[in-house]
Amino acid sequence: MSDLPEENVFGEHDGSSYSATLCQSNGVWYFSSFVVDEHNVLLNGETWPTREAAIAAIRLIASGDRASL
Repeated sequence: MSDLPEENVFGEHDGSSYSATLCQSNGVWYFSSFVVDEHNVLLNGETWPTREAAIAAIRLIASGDRASL
């Protein structure tokens, strides 16, 4: 699989809206930016093994069900 330069991801989850820039490099997925309800959220270099895991994580962080590391 080739690395993707970036993908814009946005949505709503549990009353919060979010947008993020999803990237893939060296077999891991990460977000270079993440905004929830117009507030920047620092993800401290978190990475995920799959695109689906990354999307699931930001949905939980956006809703407040999970804190960023």
